[in-house]
Amino acid sequence: MESNKINLGKGFVEVYNFGEIKLHAYQTNDLMNDDCFILENDNNLLLLELPAFHSNLGEFEKYVKGLNKTIEGKVFSDHPNGGDTIFTDVKNYASQGTVNSMNHGTIRHLVDGFIPAFGEDFDEKLPEITDILSKETENIGGFELKIKYHDENIEIEFPQINVVYTHMLGHDVHSIVPGKEAVDATITQLESYLDKGYTLVLSSHYTPETLDDVRTKIEYLKDVNNFAEESNSCDEFKAKVLGKYGNYGGENYLDMTAGGFFPEK
Repeated sequence: MESNKINLGKGFVEVYNFGEIKLHAYQTNDLMNDDCFILENDNNLLLLELPAFHSNLGEFEKYVKGLNKTIEGKVFSDHPNGGDTIFTDVKNYASQGTVNSMNHGTIRHLVDGFIPAFGEDFDEKLPEITDILSKETENIGGFELKIKYHDENIEIEFPQINVVYTHMLGHDVHSIVPGKEAVDATITQLESYLDKGYTLVLSSHYTPETLDDVRTKIEYLKDVNNFAEESNSCDEFKAKVLGKYGNYGGENYLDMTAGGFFPEK
């Protein structure tokens, strides 16, 4: 699908027009390559994830305000940072799993590590969640959400535009899949995207991707499983993956995967 690119300064927005709804995908160009999203209909806006760095928050806030529509909510799954800094009078939506993760789970541990790693530009504040998501279907401001709940995050299908949101895809970036069970679960998840024929797949660390990108990722994940079965050590496994996918980004993600398949004894 064609998009219109708008440079904001540090980051840029790609706008996809689905008719009654527009999707604005903001690529932050921050240290984590975060993406966040804006859904727009005739009257309202819905924000999905927010920038985590102060150097992005200002231009993102200015862009959203320039759309001149009511913000019906901010929805968080994996990246709640920034949610307590801009648009503080707007409702914050998240699952109980995300709330738990913010308090004492993966999100909390990551934020604690990011604070010294990224310095003052990182927005360490986490928002108070005003509305807990618990239903399989929600309608916020005229935007339909079909939600799949996981332990610490959610997947969201937006049936009006045939788009799905998940935490990570990245067809040319290594994945964090620490073990065969995680790989198999991710393959099953991505194969369901093919079955449903989504127009775009949104994720927190990549611009919107297509089903061809999903197919590419599935082949990568199958290779990860095969390379793990053929390897006797973490280093051997990494060498096999890099031998075929040496041009992929996110080698630190591969390190996490390798550590999951070959934990230190």
